[in-house]
Amino acid sequence: MIKVPEKFDHLKKVYVDTTHVVTELDHPRVYYTIKPEVGYVICGYSNICFVLKEDADLDTEKVYVFNERENQKLSKGAA
Repeated sequence: MIKVPEKFDHLKKVYVDTTHVVTELDHPRVYYTIKPEVGYVICGYSNICFVLKEDADLDTEKVYVFNERENQKLSKGAA
């Protein structure tokens, strides 16, 4: 299990299965690559912590796109 330092316990965590993350909320689109030896990255704009899942595919070129507003619309539509 990836251990995120305690000083980041207060941050929202999003668990991802790829090392490539794109995020856009109320800020410009930013791209991050999670270093497997670290296991997480924190968005400098939104302070969201993206954490690699245990079974993450470290060799994939798949990109995880995080846009909370769009995710909320999708989950409301599914309800």
